[in-house]
Amino acid sequence: MRLKNWKELLLKGLNNLPGEKSHLEMVPFRLPSSSFKSKYKDAKQSAVMCLFFEEGDESYGVLMERTENGGKHSGQISFPGGKMDLVDVDLKETALRETHEEIGIPNYSINVLGKLTEVYIPVSNFLVQPYIGLIDKDFELNLSKAEVKSVFYFSINELLHPTSKQLQTIKNHKGIDMDNIPCFVLNDRKVWGATAVILNEIKSIFQRVN
Repeated sequence: MRLKNWKELLLKGLNNLPGEKSHLEMVPFRLPSSSFKSKYKDAKQSAVMCLFFEEGDESYGVLMERTENGGKHSGQISFPGGKMDLVDVDLKETALRETHEEIGIPNYSINVLGKLTEVYIPVSNFLVQPYIGLIDKDFELNLSKAEVKSVFYFSINELLHPTSKQLQTIKNHKGIDMDNIPCFVLNDRKVWGATAVILNEIKSIFQRVN
């Protein structure tokens, strides 16, 4: 069933976030970000932009597949984003700049509604601040060939469907298979790790306030 008032639900949810309780279900080894707080001061400050748009009778989110570059997040599904730069005034600007650099959507085209709960990524020592942004359906993409292999969309209804959340075998950045990893299967892609954690908070917002 379509959420006709999905934008209002997001705004309401951003004022009272589900927080780490919503993260735990999608954390592979059941350790919340707050358990790493002693490492926060040395973590790489970063931000991502969770983009949503409406087309016809559906609302969609935007995800991208990273290129295979040998890095710790090589080939993974993620939101556009990255590490804070010296030119960035704050993490919101980081998210906007990285979104433009990676998929070509300029900051003036994004209506930033607010931010979600931060997520710490132990394997790369990133402390990630996610933001929610709305874009018009007529946006144009310009992908960074060095960083982005592809972009795909998922509907909010697909995210909310009970079968979207699964336990799957996932191959990590070292090529090792990890069994029974919590993930979302969206548009036939496995979305796990920090991106799945962020998505579950978004899903929790819709489920809690609808």
